[in-house]
Amino acid sequence: MPEINSISPKASVRSPRPSVDQQMVCCFTADERESIEKLAQNEMRSLSATIRMLSLRGLSQYQQDTLIAD
Repeated sequence: MPEINSISPKASVRSPRPSVDQQMVCCFTADERESIEKLAQNEMRSLSATIRMLSLRGLSQYQQDTLIAD
């Protein structure tokens, strides 16, 4: 007979597996890193999320510029 005040065991709760599963190493100057850190802080993002956002925006812009040049 279960106790009245007992807590039923719950299934293990985990964060969802990240959709990003490939890592890259990037090198930045001290000034570049400081600028990225300030941007991340202002936008309340992690440093890695900020770098990913900047990379994707830059990639998109580069692809558009390349298509225009062709």
